[in-house]
Amino acid sequence: METKSKIRVTGSFILKLVISFILMVVLTGILSIPAIIYVFATSSVPLESISSLEFDEPVAGLLSGAASFFGVLLTVLIMTKFKKQSMRNMGWADFWKNKRELAFGLILGIASITAIFLILWATGQIYFEKNAHINFSWSIFIGFITFIFVALNEELFFRGYIISILKPTHSKITIYIVSAVVFSCAHLLNDDVKILGLANIVLIGLLFAYMFIKTNRLWMPVGYHLTWNFFQGNVWGFQVSGINTNSIFQPKIHNTILTGGGFGPEAGILTTVVIVGGFFVTRWFLGAKSVSI
Repeated sequence: METKSKIRVTGSFILKLVISFILMVVLTGILSIPAIIYVFATSSVPLESISSLEFDEPVAGLLSGAASFFGVLLTVLIMTKFKKQSMRNMGWADFWKNKRELAFGLILGIASITAIFLILWATGQIYFEKNAHINFSWSIFIGFITFIFVALNEELFFRGYIISILKPTHSKITIYIVSAVVFSCAHLLNDDVKILGLANIVLIGLLFAYMFIKTNRLWMPVGYHLTWNFFQGNVWGFQVSGINTNSIFQPKIHNTILTGGGFGPEAGILTTVVIVGGFFVTRWFLGAKSVSI
């Protein structure tokens, strides 16, 4: 009887995940039309090359990021039948009462990626040419807004929604592992993807799941996710999971197991150490908060 129940719960999760993924792709595709139009209007890309469009340009990236966020938000709302309580259960609640959690996530994200940058610089893994200059432009601000959409989008789906449909398993191990692995799989097609990069994304997915489950809110992982991405790409000049961004600093980066090469520091061993450290710092910050599954 117990085996049948587990099979039923597993089947229900897979079905919901497949349906929500298809719905998300369709809605995001529709909402991405303005970004596609913008790319065609501002470049010489031929119509037959629509399948290989690049959205690295800041405004195109912003439009694409907004489309992804609203595509995910609509998907989650449809799958939960627009129930307010369902959104609360996915951590979409009590922001003003819990700004401290967001602040902690923002600070920890900055500290984590900055520590990696400083170590790589100090050890000569990255360096700056003599004529290097600091680049401040409007595209940096647009990058920040884009990464807000990315953080909200990915945390709502991979933590809030996926963990909520995994809760009927009543298995903490299943909830942590499955949500983190699905999160990592979403990066499989990124440029210059590496095994260590995917493993580190699983690890950071576990950290984000830990933050969410311990607080029952998304604000801490959203904060960390936002500043990790923004400082990684738009400030320190790394690739963000294989994605190019305009940045304030433009270091030259050696392709090693420390730097992660073209995928960015997420494919580096330093990131593994920093994320593990993040668990201890988060545990200290949250103290004796009880886990609610």
